[in-house]
Amino acid sequence: MGKLLILMFIFVTSLIYTTKADYLNQEDVSENVEIYVKNSKTVKDLDEALSKTGEIVLETKVKEQKEVLLKTKKEEIQRYLENGKDIIPIITKILLQHNLPKELAFIPLIESHYVNGLKSPKGAAGIWQLMPETARSLGLVVNKKVDERLDPVKSTLAAVKYLKNLYSIFEDWKLVLASYNAGHNKVIVKTSYHGSSFAEIKNYLPKQTQNYVIKFLAIVEVAKSLLDKKSILDSEPSFEVVKVKGGYKLEKIAPLIYVSKERLIALNPHFLKKEIPDDGREYNLYVPKGYGKLAEAILNGES
Repeated sequence: MGKLLILMFIFVTSLIYTTKADYLNQEDVSENVEIYVKNSKTVKDLDEALSKTGEIVLETKVKEQKEVLLKTKKEEIQRYLENGKDIIPIITKILLQHNLPKELAFIPLIESHYVNGLKSPKGAAGIWQLMPETARSLGLVVNKKVDERLDPVKSTLAAVKYLKNLYSIFEDWKLVLASYNAGHNKVIVKTSYHGSSFAEIKNYLPKQTQNYVIKFLAIVEVAKSLLDKKSILDSEPSFEVVKVKGGYKLEKIAPLIYVSKERLIALNPHFLKKEIPDDGREYNLYVPKGYGKLAEAILNGES
């Protein structure tokens, strides 16, 4: 029985290395594999050994990706982090308030480079690159007048809700990341047939999704190392948020609070028509830091 298990393991492992030839050489994990084979006395042990081997392959791939990023993309990542200097502290705070890993604050680094007005050819928008139907299901307003995917605070709260929903399904953050990229239905199908971890189902997912998860895990390490040398996480945003109801044009608000029209419009791309709709909803108006109380007093009649 022991010899049969070893032969089975060697056959399956050879398949793993054949399909993962672009990942690493067999000798990189041969010692670990040999240990697992020797300790495998049952089929259950063999399954666990195969799972551990998959994790080794994944860890190696993440390490390789991190080295590539540090060599070729370091300055680029630094620019993206600079883009996010106002919003990264806010995202981190919201994640921690909801008991989520603060590392998830780097999802927008991959998705949008923290460019709030970014829209994809497929229709995704905002720093979290949410699709319209997904955004609406999470409570955001997306219509011809307002697109709250471009509201960094509200879209972050929506993304948090989405990530929590995904985690309640998979209870595995790598699978959550795969679902964020490929869609949760696709990942549910793969886990139903091929295993309950990302390492087990990775090769059955689209190549783009495989690379997305690996890149995220690597970029978290790179970004955190770069942020250790900066004070972004402790910085204060250059804007304030005022909650208002509609009936105002941005060009009319600007002179009342002594802010240029261009600057106010740039801070509020979610108002597609450059006005706050009078539809009974409460919206976020972003104003430069130091102008919040004045805007609050003028627009909401507070003294």
